[in-house]
Amino acid sequence: MINEEEAQVIASRYIEEKEAVAGIPRLKEVRADLLIYIVPVLVNDIPKGEIHIHSETGENLGGAGC
Repeated sequence: MINEEEAQVIASRYIEEKEAVAGIPRLKEVRADLLIYIVPVLVNDIPKGEIHIHSETGENLGGAGC
């Protein structure tokens, strides 16, 4: 299982907006067999979206926001 810091680094690789950064991830159980890290995407400390990272593989599962 990856840790919070690894999830944050992985998510930051997918952020294309110059002023946006990956925030502190939180772990969430979305199914009995699936835990994901929800990593907020912040612009000037304001949440603008999120990236979902698989807690076992580190795979980007998508997300929401701009």
